[in-house]
Amino acid sequence: LALCALIHSYLPDRIDYNSLNPQDKRKNFLEAFAAAESVGIPSTLDVTEMVTQERPDWQKVMAYVASIYIHFET
Repeated sequence: LALCALIHSYLPDRIDYNSLNPQDKRKNFLEAFAAAESVGIPSTLDVTEMVTQERPDWQKVMAYVASIYIHFET
């Protein structure tokens, strides 16, 4: 949900944050990645890895978050 919230803060018309189900992690990641890709931010994270691993590779996650920040804030 945090990733959806971040992208929703920049693209509120692309993610209906209030309709997200916290239990459906896969769908939430897919929505976040699709919204980001719609404005040219490539998805560098693997959905399966994000939902199956207890601790995803935080360097990859932070790199993706940084790409969102760079896209919108620079």
